[in-house]
Amino acid sequence: MQIILNEFGQYLGSDKESFIVYRNKKPIKKIPFYKVKQVVLTPGNTISTSALFWCSIYNVNLMMTSNTGRPLSMMLPLTTNANVKTRIKQYEAYYNSKGVEIAKAILNAKINNQIALLERLGFNGRKLNLVEKISKIDGEKIDEIRPRLMWIESRYSKVYFRHLKTLFPDFLQTPKRMKYNAEDPLNNLLNLGYEVLKGEVYKAVMYAHLDPYLGYLHSIQFAKPSLICDVQEIFRGMIDQFLIEYSQKLTEESFERKGERMFLKQKESYKMIKAINQLFDKRIEHQRIKKFGKYSTVRTAIREEPIKLAQCLRGEKESYKPVTVKEFHKILGRNENSI
Repeated sequence: MQIILNEFGQYLGSDKESFIVYRNKKPIKKIPFYKVKQVVLTPGNTISTSALFWCSIYNVNLMMTSNTGRPLSMMLPLTTNANVKTRIKQYEAYYNSKGVEIAKAILNAKINNQIALLERLGFNGRKLNLVEKISKIDGEKIDEIRPRLMWIESRYSKVYFRHLKTLFPDFLQTPKRMKYNAEDPLNNLLNLGYEVLKGEVYKAVMYAHLDPYLGYLHSIQFAKPSLICDVQEIFRGMIDQFLIEYSQKLTEESFERKGERMFLKQKESYKMIKAINQLFDKRIEHQRIKKFGKYSTVRTAIREEPIKLAQCLRGEKESYKPVTVKEFHKILGRNENSI
């Protein structure tokens, strides 16, 4: 279960057994510690030191976000970074062929998963398939082949977005994809969705004892969480599918202008963030790592992806095989709740 404090004046306290959510100084929800996996705080809300203590004891992830849902900081138990061996192997892979194979696997997964989405929505996605070109790229170190991989990624993404944008309402149409300083509502809608995904992936990478700033497909740059960017690529198609469906109930009045840029109104942003978290709590037909049945939540699938990568890095698995997002097209219903 996830506790989201995004209404101004909310307060998270606790007693000896449960977290207690208050609004206007009145308790509105009481949740046992063991049921909570994450607490999300936005500006204008507060949390007691007692609640922070119980978050640490029960291994509850605490994330601070901006009003638009952008992850700003995270509180995790000290034991999160306890597995030194995993990080050593992660660094070693950057300088050998294992890093090359991981980068190629991630790019393959991104393209295949997004092609599956387009085909499900009526496009002939195979015309975009560049997987064969990826398989022909060889090199001993990721720095040697990254430019060629990213050229393929850039070429594919432009064509993919040209198809994708046509599935959104007419008033959201825009000529090109922009990740930074976008002025149009569609790009900022996509960016918000990806930011929510980023927060979930960040938490998963930390729990897998990996360094979020050392990736393989994305280059190492100051303050750039390259590994988060890598793992996000695998799940972008899922967010795209969600946003296509969600955008059908939005109108021009759902957005507001801030300077030269158009964003979802704050209330609408909160609603969409909550809807994405509800998506993460839905069940899919997906085999968990420890073979506990053939179903799991989307959130669990995201959390286990960096664990699989860590297993590959440590030599516990022969190769890294990213999740197939085709599985996410068969949503089976809610499993948990967020408030």
